[in-house]
Amino acid sequence: MTIIEAQKLGAEKLTRASIPSAILDAEVLLMLVLKKSKEYIFTNPEINITKTQENKYKSLIKRRAKFEPIAYLIGKKEFYGLSFMVNKNVLIPRPETELLIEEVIKYVGKNKYYIVDVGTGSGAIAITLKKYLPQIEVAATDISNLALRVAQKNAQLNKVDIKFITTDLISKISDKIEIVVANLPYVPDSEKRIKNVFSAPLKYEPAKALYAGRYGLDIYEKLFKQVNKLEIKPKALFCEIGSTYINKTMALVKKYFPQAKVEIKKDLCGKDRLLIIELNKLL
Repeated sequence: MTIIEAQKLGAEKLTRASIPSAILDAEVLLMLVLKKSKEYIFTNPEINITKTQENKYKSLIKRRAKFEPIAYLIGKKEFYGLSFMVNKNVLIPRPETELLIEEVIKYVGKNKYYIVDVGTGSGAIAITLKKYLPQIEVAATDISNLALRVAQKNAQLNKVDIKFITTDLISKISDKIEIVVANLPYVPDSEKRIKNVFSAPLKYEPAKALYAGRYGLDIYEKLFKQVNKLEIKPKALFCEIGSTYINKTMALVKKYFPQAKVEIKKDLCGKDRLLIIELNKLL
């Protein structure tokens, strides 16, 4: 089988399976198997691949045809100009989370804040912030030791120094937290029942990192309770949220932080995506 035959076979199988990015995915998986660049594939279409390469490629195409995320198949994902290792123990970083990064960078400026990334997963948020704001101190928490192992490897890969803590949200943080950043589970449980090409890949990601009760607010309420118990409150919280129950989200914020300055930012799709709660106005 030649390179062009393999690419065509993969693209056709993925197209038949209704994979939205069939042609691109077939190309990416072929690059992975051959360990060659895109340019090599385009300029050497008639070169034969080995039987081992062919079998590996067909296996990956079969998995992708079942909607297994391409990031898990290749083992990495780009986020905010950096590369992160990912596996089934962590969520795949999403482009919409870059809004959180941009707003925190803007808010911090040149200040030397102590920032805690709650529910860090792959470590994408914590690591990116430390990379672009080298003066800050960053701690990253997660309840999953398997997730923290991935995050620690990503910190090493991206050459940043971050403190990782196994804990439920911020329950074991004893230092004074100045800024909380969080991309916690916010998908309502009802969405587990939705079946389409967009929801299909979610079955491969850790459910505990996605779903959060009837309104998708259970974990955020738990975090707000913990923040409220702190003797010294953070200056601000930056939380990625779902847009389905925005009124209930605002009601929850008002319940725990009635005097706070609250702002909601929309993502590039025009959906409510980032909740900013400023508590320093109360200090």
